[in-house]
Amino acid sequence: MPHQPPQYLQFLPFLIILPILYFRLRRMAKTRALKLGQLWIRPAVIIALAALVVLMPVRPGATPLEPADMTWLVLAAVLGAVAGWQWGRTTQLHLHPENGTLMQSGSVAGIMVFLVLLLLRLGLRAGLGLEAGAWHINMLLVTDASIVFSALLFAVRGLEIYLRARRVMAGAA
Repeated sequence: MPHQPPQYLQFLPFLIILPILYFRLRRMAKTRALKLGQLWIRPAVIIALAALVVLMPVRPGATPLEPADMTWLVLAAVLGAVAGWQWGRTTQLHLHPENGTLMQSGSVAGIMVFLVLLLLRLGLRAGLGLEAGAWHINMLLVTDASIVFSALLFAVRGLEIYLRARRVMAGAA
């Protein structure tokens, strides 16, 4: 019989995640300067890392992705792009009245999108972890789809903010 960890250790991840989530949400709500020239860096790094992980040769013992699996990856990419565009639209952009600096702040809707995505991810992780064997789900495909979704979510969010920020700057000139 495998050793069961003490009951109180099951709550340890939540004790770690909750303070991080609290500070992240506080930071999202604050107004801060937006550096338009550097907005492409984070999405580019995320896309490059996601491509590296998804296209990496398969680990020994894992079932490789099949051509039919690409449908799921494309679906994850489309859903990530749509969610990223919506999340980017909720970011408030304006010019600082005194010095004309481009400013951004998260909105309540953006924070709600973030929380819904986080809860959805936690629910899927728990559900698929319990039922993957019974449903014959390729967990490598689920992981890759999650990576593709997240990469497109953040890349398209940055693109939407960039395009809107350019319009705000052009309107001010």
